[in-house]
Order: sequence, then C-alpha cells, then structure tokens
Amino acid sequence: MFHVLVIDDDADLRETLRKNLVRLGCEVTIADTAECGLDRLRADKFDAVFAALCVRDMGGRSIARWVKDQLNGTKFFIVTSWKGDLEPNLLKLDGIHDVIHKPVNFCEIRDKVLEHLG
Repeated sequence: MFHVLVIDDDADLRETLRKNLVRLGCEVTIADTAECGLDRLRADKFDAVFAALCVRDMGGRSIARWVKDQLNGTKFFIVTSWKGDLEPNLLKLDGIHDVIHKPVNFCEIRDKVLEHLG
C-alpha cells in the first residue's frame, strides 16, 4: 500500500483524487494549503505527493523543489488544468515526476501511479 499526500485548496478536486487513489489501494492524507502539506511532509513519510500547480500559500513547483531537496524517493505529481506545454526537462529539475491533467480521470491516475510507483 502506498502512502500518498494530496495538496490542493479545491475541496472537490481533493475528494476526487482521494477517491481515485483509495480505489488503487493507497492510504491518502489530505492538505488544503501548501503550509499544511509541508507540515505533514515533515511529520510523516509519503511515497508520493499530488499537488495542484497553483495552491494557496505556495506554487506546486515550489513544493516539488522542497520535496526533491528534503525527501529522498518521494514521487511528485503536479495536478493542473493548464493545457500548454510543460517542459519535461524543467519539470524534472523541479523534482516533478509527472503531470495529472484536469479533469482528473481514474485511468490516467492509475497508469501514472503504476508507472512511477510500481
């Protein structure tokens, strides 16, 4: 079972992600702000983090850089409705392993969890 943290200030999106990840057998912890998410990351070990590209207090890329610098082995996924190009090399530099696009769908989450977490 994977321990996953979801960081997003949109309650509906948090719940959608939670339901999909639980369906995959993940144990899910929720944070509604970046600050709350960082507190949880400091207190517990997570296999993966799903965070909004734009989240209250701090952008998702900043959270990803913190995770990359502080936590070894935690996979990081950005959740966004941005339809433009997200440069893969820049994402990798920030410590972002993959992008989940809104509207969120189970198949995309399942495929990316399997790809990155096994």
